[in-house]
Amino acid sequence: MKRVILAAGTAALLLALGTAQAAPKDEVFARNKPLAEQVDLIEKDLNTNNEIYSELTGEDRSKVRQALGRIRGVLDQYPEQAGITESAKLELYNDQQVVNTVLTKAREDSRQICTREKSTGSHRATTQCRTVAQRERDKATAQRELNSVQRGGGKLTN
Repeated sequence: MKRVILAAGTAALLLALGTAQAAPKDEVFARNKPLAEQVDLIEKDLNTNNEIYSELTGEDRSKVRQALGRIRGVLDQYPEQAGITESAKLELYNDQQVVNTVLTKAREDSRQICTREKSTGSHRATTQCRTVAQRERDKATAQRELNSVQRGGGKLTN
């Protein structure tokens, strides 16, 4: 009986986790703003303990910092942006794409989603807030536990 209740509860949790909607994919670098100002703003967001990029891994944070350093080097080398060589433009564009890709994903994963949930056996709802990444981790854990219990090799954890 406990297994049936656990399976039903896990299935409900999986359904609730699957209904989260994705944020719009706005890029970090805007087209019509000065690049140096945008680099400064991104570095400020990375340096402060900002919740925008709370799910950014150390490896990705390092990758972004390196790309921003290369972008700043190109901007320092060519203060008048009209004189930038084609190869420097290509490197600049590639580094912008790295930053856009990594930070857009991290920003989406760091979004907080709050839901009102009633715990089993209670009529009182509580607000549960988790990031998108935490919800995905919870979903994967619940799926692993459900598969383990269904195979008969797992133990119920509470």
